[in-house]
Amino acid sequence: MVTRNRARPTFRLRAGASLVCVSVLIGGCSVSENPYESQTVRGDEAVELIDSMRPGGSYEDARRRINDAAATIAERIVGAVPGQTWQFSPDPNVQQVKSDGLPCDKLTGDIARRPLSDMVEFGRPFTSEEFATASDIVRDEAAEFGADGEDSLFNEQSRRDFHVQGGGFEFDLRQGGSAILTITGDCFLMQSVIDSPAGQLPADPPTEPSTR
Repeated sequence: MVTRNRARPTFRLRAGASLVCVSVLIGGCSVSENPYESQTVRGDEAVELIDSMRPGGSYEDARRRINDAAATIAERIVGAVPGQTWQFSPDPNVQQVKSDGLPCDKLTGDIARRPLSDMVEFGRPFTSEEFATASDIVRDEAAEFGADGEDSLFNEQSRRDFHVQGGGFEFDLRQGGSAILTITGDCFLMQSVIDSPAGQLPADPPTEPSTR
């Protein structure tokens, strides 16, 4: 495996935009405004992009697929590492962040998003040998999604990580005080957009009535 430093994305927000990260270990952020807004396409360009994405399926279906993949990886790891356990995080804040997903580069969140799997929490940290075993399993399952580009930033007793990406998907296994697994998907249209007629922009979401 080739180890290299991985560039971490940096988001520059406009004044008034809000990006709320619940925890470093959550592996995602809850966004109230799209930090890529300056790249957002509109009009005929947006219609063309949306229609090109329809065959890829919906955000909701993609999120179910990566959740299933996360559970499969966790079960395989537990089966291969004696004494290990796992669960999806029961923290409601983590669950909300994962459910909300991440923004896409060129489409607003009411049209498309990048799905996040629920966060897998393992019962204890891995030893170096166990982490290698777990990484092999992540590598194997990630390949099913076309993800085969590997890298790692840390491989120490106190901190380890293993990252696989490709085909628009990212698989992250890492541990510090605890061991977690997260999966990030490509950009997918919301089901409501797929259900809307092709060749035109979807209708604007309804505006909630003011309580003032």
